[in-house]
Amino acid sequence: MNTRIFSGPRPPRTRGGRRRSYPVAVAAAVAALSVIGVPAVSAQGSGAGSLDPQSVAPSVAPGSLFGVPSLSLAAATQLGAPIPLTAVLGSLGMVGSSDFARPGSSNSAPAEPIATRDPDITATTVRSVEPLFPASTDEVDRRAEVWTVTSESMQREVRVEVYRAPAGVDAPNMYFLDGVGSESPSGWSGGMGWGDPRLRQRAVNVVAPTGAPSSMWSDWEEDDPVLGPNMWETFLVEELPGLLSTGLEGAAEPVAHNGDWGVLGVSMGAASAVHLANTNNMFRGVAGVSGAYSTMDALGYQYARLTVAARGGDATNMWGPRGAEPWREHDTIANPAGLSGKSVYLSAATGRVGSSELGRFGSNEMVLLDGHVLEKGSFESTRALESALASVPGVHLQMNYMPTGIHNWPVFVTEMLPGTDHILSGLAPATPNGRTTTGAVGERAAGSLGSATSSGSAGSGGGTGSLGSSGR
Repeated sequence: MNTRIFSGPRPPRTRGGRRRSYPVAVAAAVAALSVIGVPAVSAQGSGAGSLDPQSVAPSVAPGSLFGVPSLSLAAATQLGAPIPLTAVLGSLGMVGSSDFARPGSSNSAPAEPIATRDPDITATTVRSVEPLFPASTDEVDRRAEVWTVTSESMQREVRVEVYRAPAGVDAPNMYFLDGVGSESPSGWSGGMGWGDPRLRQRAVNVVAPTGAPSSMWSDWEEDDPVLGPNMWETFLVEELPGLLSTGLEGAAEPVAHNGDWGVLGVSMGAASAVHLANTNNMFRGVAGVSGAYSTMDALGYQYARLTVAARGGDATNMWGPRGAEPWREHDTIANPAGLSGKSVYLSAATGRVGSSELGRFGSNEMVLLDGHVLEKGSFESTRALESALASVPGVHLQMNYMPTGIHNWPVFVTEMLPGTDHILSGLAPATPNGRTTTGAVGERAAGSLGSATSSGSAGSGGGTGSLGSSGR
């Protein structure tokens, strides 16, 4: 782990981006891993150019990836400096595709539209609030809720998960933005944060919207025939905050909020979180985990386009043709000035396959390749944003570059606690409110209104997220 904290200017770094790959051209990508700036494999030596012996543990059965053994792929990716993604992109271009799809299991459109507009929805309201873990007897789990709300801008229902801070304080609010799948339940409930007892006791209300796959958590120019209406920036900034401060009469009280906001995102959500913080004074702290922060360079364009295409959407419905003004407005690397004075946490792994990745995914070569290339792109894009932030005054920036790790939940999970803590370091601290309950609907259901708040419980929050495919 390579962690650095600084607030002043830093020397510039090489700018880069992130890309996703194409099934027909996977062999070209693998070839690129072998020939572009990677020395011959050697099991001896030390330093950055040596092989991690644990990455070829004999307990992992080798597979094949278009004729390339998975252990050979792992060994190759352990060596040398990060492979320039522009070179890999060029290799894919040589096989005749400038717009390409990516491998992996999430490369399919849903059977029906994600959502359609309901003309009867003409206002933003709370329709219901229910416990997220109704069968749990853990007092901490009673602070976790599912809010079903309507969005006037999208004319649809949205499921929002709300994790209230411990009782007795008005706390900052923090959005958690998922990756390309925008699963329901969210990654946070699946172990990203709520499964960590330390995060459960942080004085912060975590709010995790769901049901926005491949949306870039953005306002779209047009409704998409597959992905439906997407006006997520409007929802997050203008619509949802008011609902949280109102609650639902007779069911759930307003979220106890001190007025400050942060936002944390992973993969697709990382790019969106940093963009939101860069363009809205509402957010004073942000964390981006394994994101890509350009939309205008070749790799950034492909990342955004392929994120949308991963669930069958059309990026021209999102921001218009390539190079249009909305594309420029979402390029944080080109203009990060809005992050001045804010707490910013950025992290990425190198994409190198280590023993942990082989232990989990050694028999799934597509996950290894997909996660390797995606995370290597995230690494280069994160370095580029670090360089761009060197000229922005007053940024309280913390960087964490991990020496191994692919683009998937095991990498993301490790960043939830430090990312959240760094966001909180830039927000106003929670203030006592004298209450003994949080006002959550789960407390009402358990008959615990008026009882002392729970604390110190590990609870029953999920596992480690979805480990079978890359968690974009």
